[in-house]
Amino acid sequence: MSREIICVYQDCVLCGDRGKKLMAAALKNDANIRRVSFASEEGRSLVRTALFDHKIGRLPFFTDGVKFSRRFEDMFVEKPAKSVKRTRKRKGAKA
Repeated sequence: MSREIICVYQDCVLCGDRGKKLMAAALKNDANIRRVSFASEEGRSLVRTALFDHKIGRLPFFTDGVKFSRRFEDMFVEKPAKSVKRTRKRKGAKA
């Protein structure tokens, strides 16, 4: 079953060389790209969510409904959990 990725755009993102690379990556990852204009009702809602909740302030961006990213490849990569940096107490340091 293919996964649907929504592309919110201002100018056609699937045109030219970039579009060919994007479509090839979508086929490789068994994904379907659905284009949504930023001016449509759904697009305005997604732009609002991307801007305020995910700090994405530029178009185009991609989403699957949960993840939001400017890069298409990020839709298929799981983010590792943040590691906690261990600190040492320095000798002679005053509290």
